[in-house]
Amino acid sequence: MQDSAERRPSFGKKFKYHHGALKPALLAAAEEILVTQGLENLSLRALARATGVTQAAPYSHFADKDELLAAVAEAGFQRLALQMADEATGQPDARGRIEKLIAAYIRFAVANDQLFCLMFGRELAEMKNYPTLAMTAGKSYALISAVLARRAGVDAEETRFQTLAIWSLCHGLAQLIMDERVEVGQFGAHDIDGFVRRAVGLFAAQLG
Repeated sequence: MQDSAERRPSFGKKFKYHHGALKPALLAAAEEILVTQGLENLSLRALARATGVTQAAPYSHFADKDELLAAVAEAGFQRLALQMADEATGQPDARGRIEKLIAAYIRFAVANDQLFCLMFGRELAEMKNYPTLAMTAGKSYALISAVLARRAGVDAEETRFQTLAIWSLCHGLAQLIMDERVEVGQFGAHDIDGFVRRAVGLFAAQLG
């Protein structure tokens, strides 16, 4: 199982690429600039410098900065969903799977704070302008929904409500821990997994 640090791309000073693989190099460079220099310094011109291509080359993949940000966020959502699914694999019951999904979500947010802020930031509020981004952004939510939908005796409307409630807990905890407004250890937990187990215990009756 890979942790979030292992999933983060490895960056060098130059983002060399093989012929026909410019886009992955541009996305890697974009995330590196985002992490080390901030969103305000991320531009198509900066990508051209980082990858050693002409200033026009990035425009063959991204029409403007907004399209670039959407692509970076989409890659982030994909990595988030993969990490969540990976960590929840093999759990025997709904509660165990939900705990692992939430803990993976929080770990990703903490390890990739700049990327996470972009993924849920106002810059991409109009996701409907980017259909593949909107679809990918829903994958983490869908993982939670799928666990809850498999339970017997719970109707679809109640499942939707419980999914929203648990995702709200998931995202809220991630944001609070990432912003250092909540310390995991202050409630007697030794790590994120222990903290999440206690929080998910509030939903124990609903999870079965």
